[in-house]
Amino acid sequence: MIREFWVENFLSIRDKQILNFEAKGPESALISEVDNNVFLYKLGILYGANASGKSNMLIALNEVFRILVYPKSDASVGISGYLPFILAKDKPTQMYVSFYADSIRYDYEVVFDKKRITHESLRYYPNGSKLLFYERTFIEENVQADIKFGPSLKLADKTKDSIRENTLNNHSVLSVCRKIAYKEDIAPFIKLHSWIMDNYHDVDGDGDGTKDNKKGIVDIMKAAFENPRKRNFYNQMLNKADLNIVEFIPIVKDRIVPNDFREWVQQGNIPNDIKEDLLKTTMESISFVNNSNEGHFSVPLSLQSRGTQKYIRILDALFDMITGQQVFYLDELGEDLHYDLLFYYLNVFLYNSNKSQLIITSQETALLSQDIINENRGAVWFVEKNKDKASSEYSRGDSFGLHKNLSFYNSYRIGRLGAKPELGSIFVNIDEE
Repeated sequence: MIREFWVENFLSIRDKQILNFEAKGPESALISEVDNNVFLYKLGILYGANASGKSNMLIALNEVFRILVYPKSDASVGISGYLPFILAKDKPTQMYVSFYADSIRYDYEVVFDKKRITHESLRYYPNGSKLLFYERTFIEENVQADIKFGPSLKLADKTKDSIRENTLNNHSVLSVCRKIAYKEDIAPFIKLHSWIMDNYHDVDGDGDGTKDNKKGIVDIMKAAFENPRKRNFYNQMLNKADLNIVEFIPIVKDRIVPNDFREWVQQGNIPNDIKEDLLKTTMESISFVNNSNEGHFSVPLSLQSRGTQKYIRILDALFDMITGQQVFYLDELGEDLHYDLLFYYLNVFLYNSNKSQLIITSQETALLSQDIINENRGAVWFVEKNKDKASSEYSRGDSFGLHKNLSFYNSYRIGRLGAKPELGSIFVNIDEE
């Protein structure tokens, strides 16, 4: 779980903006105890007008972990996550995340630009005391970075030298464990790296680990069908969602490939694996068994509504969160879903998960009227653009001094908490210049 995150000079975020998930106590299903007397919100909700910067915070959260775990094979490759505020393109981006992995707290800070990481530090608390994992400082181009390792890691000198030699200026020290042969004394690196890879996810779920491709619904449901526990979970959740679905079954359908299209593909300059996919005469899909008073009938995936397909996709994250210790970021959760179904989904997460965390953006402001949200205002942030600086600012819900007896929902609706669009007149003059 994430304890705190801040970012500066990234996309619409110019000045340092902070998300802190610390809670005062364990009084709610929305809160988890991750360590002795350390309580964190399991749910974080970002509200704001369109183009206020809500999604940019999720992208930043995603990026700090990608920098931490993905190496580069070539020193000339730029850092794709360097997306500075448009008016501060000559300045570096800074990020900090304090998070838990296998019940141990880690604090990671990184400063980077398009070409290099200029500084990064990783500290951890294996026994409750703050210790150095490593610290790295950029010297100059074509010169090995200065890397210091914490003595508690007990790394051999040869291992330290190997890590230094393989750490290019454009990726983190931790990510080197994906480039070098495993050694016994590098176990702390492997353990942390594996935990992040397995438990911290990209925005809206994972792709193939190296690209931005997201798993398709067919792939998601095929994997669920092959896992008895997950299949049972999907069938239960689809049935409870009042979608009239009893169960789902993977199927193979015939596919017609026109001759002219076949010839075009065969003659085209297309990679062989893509050609093979394009010319397949069958395709995998999912069939859903629906219930009626007159008996069961099947409905193909292609005829399911957008809302149903969206719900199916986010069930994948829900299963992982209630069966493990996972962190997911879901953008615009609630889009295409009925409000009752959205709140039901969140309740299933809150009451069935332990040390998982879900951070979302949403336009469903009615969630603020729910008691569990109103009583845990620290789990909500309101995002709006500073008109003078044109940059995003994030305010935690419990920072406004709002009395507990006042409606959180009504306070936001009337504009007391900001983060609402200021709309012009409904009358327009199309001839006005």
